[in-house]
Amino acid sequence: MSLINIQDAYLSFSNLEILKNSTLYINENERVCLIGKNGTGKSTLLKIINKKQELDQGHIVYKKNINISYLKQENPNNLNISIYDFISLGLCKQEYSKKKNINQITKIEQIIEIIKLDKNILLSKLSGGLLRKVALGRALIGEPDILLLDEPTNHLDMTTVKWLENFLKKFPGSILFVSHDRSFIQNICTRIIDLDRGKLVSWPGDYKNFIKLKNESNRIEIIQKKLFDKNLEKEELWIKKGIKARSTRNEGRVKNLKKLRQQHKDYKKIEKLTNININQSKNHLGKIIFKLENVDFLIHNKIIIKNFSSIIQHGDKLGIIGSNGCGKSTMIKILIGEKKPQKGKIYTGTGLQISYFDQNRSVLDQNKSIIDNISYGKEKMILNGKEQHIIGYLKNFLFKPNELKSLVKTLSGGECNRLLLARLFLKPSNVLILDEPTNDLDLDTLQLLEKIIIDYQGTVLIVSHDENFINNTVNKCWYFEKNGLIQTHIGNYESLKKQNNNFVTKKIKKNQSNFPLINKTKNNSKKEFNQIFFSIEKIEFNINKLQEEISKPNFFKKKLEEKLSILKILAQQEKKLEEQLLYWESLERDVVKK
Repeated sequence: MSLINIQDAYLSFSNLEILKNSTLYINENERVCLIGKNGTGKSTLLKIINKKQELDQGHIVYKKNINISYLKQENPNNLNISIYDFISLGLCKQEYSKKKNINQITKIEQIIEIIKLDKNILLSKLSGGLLRKVALGRALIGEPDILLLDEPTNHLDMTTVKWLENFLKKFPGSILFVSHDRSFIQNICTRIIDLDRGKLVSWPGDYKNFIKLKNESNRIEIIQKKLFDKNLEKEELWIKKGIKARSTRNEGRVKNLKKLRQQHKDYKKIEKLTNININQSKNHLGKIIFKLENVDFLIHNKIIIKNFSSIIQHGDKLGIIGSNGCGKSTMIKILIGEKKPQKGKIYTGTGLQISYFDQNRSVLDQNKSIIDNISYGKEKMILNGKEQHIIGYLKNFLFKPNELKSLVKTLSGGECNRLLLARLFLKPSNVLILDEPTNDLDLDTLQLLEKIIIDYQGTVLIVSHDENFINNTVNKCWYFEKNGLIQTHIGNYESLKKQNNNFVTKKIKKNQSNFPLINKTKNNSKKEFNQIFFSIEKIEFNINKLQEEISKPNFFKKKLEEKLSILKILAQQEKKLEEQLLYWESLERDVVKK
């Protein structure tokens, strides 16, 4: 039975058609994912279903007495309220009152038990991920027939995403959700609805099946469009030949030509981000990008980083992984010098040019236009030594010329992230730092960003909770455990999980220091100094060859045994290099003294 049925829906804002004669139905006990490119109107469609936005044309039929709950994309902004009181506000108006009966209290207590948080804590004390859980609790308190979720995994760490997946699978009602998290979609959806150029198309099955069917559909559409264009060209040549089109036998052909012209005018092509280049700098000097020695960092006497030592080398693709509030973004700020550790040393390589993607989008001026946020008053820019017009550059990021004067505050979350990427890639860099870059990005943009990172010749540091994204891009991980302990792992997130099957809850007991003790009594002669130098060069050559193999796009498609073998050799070589580098430094100090 249908809970919601939308027929002949039409809605437009200015020149943008959100819905064009579209149809949508949601049945009982469905988990439907709404997919579409950034800015196409996915959030708007959820508002339509939630009766917060009216259609220009068409009608919606709801099941009688239907109860709908809606989790917005944004976290709550009224934070001076306890978890208990905030969730209580989710009760419908007829049921909510300051003085609650036993049934209402039981409902609230049950929800708080599900999200496993202290009911008396103020929202202002919670991280973004915990705020998301509380907002979900409020959406569930009314026992909805249909639950609308707009980007529910944003701000959630990997552990909480798994919790959400398990919870939603047990949810007794229907779910319509917007998400770009491929693993999350694959694990919970029973059907996919694709919002594509104003049309809503239903695809049966899971995400993998959708991708296969969608690619085939696009292939067929491209072929049909080429045939259509050839036919139109033939008809245009016919009309130009001066045939008496007013004769009875030709009137039908003329009408058909007019119809073809209108179809050509109305057609919206398949848009994808292509031809994206990143301004790569070649000025980096040296192998080591960052080196940390016995670093401690505390916030309000809470240990964030404890006695951590590691090296980031040129060409590393490092994933920084851990639960919300563990210190991932803090680690980034320590590396770039915005924060200072209480203990330990940090070495920064020479000639570094860092491009930094800030998860809070703080570099964007909300009250300036798209073009003013990137052009700095210039019409042209230099990209990899070639001059390019700024309008053409932004067009590659799907910003149309007539949209460039739009203020940033009017953009969707995904459009803001595209603009951030455009700005990021324009700056010459040999180090990319991406703090939660996947939030709000559509699936096509995610896949393109993965390719850019894989092809990037410099060093990349990524903070992300997107399991697929991390697996597809990194060759090294820092995993934040409890109490400030950080595990260094050579390989991606998948191999990290395989190495520690229960690594999410298991406390890492091994010593965090990656550096061996150095025999200080060893005779440090100049001869030894030179020998160790050549040894380091040889190890670096071996590591470069292995990293080139790992950086190839098809590496992570190899058999698991083959991948693990190469990653194991790389780990051994990197450990050996770390030992040799420290020993070299010790020798160097002694040589200088002599």
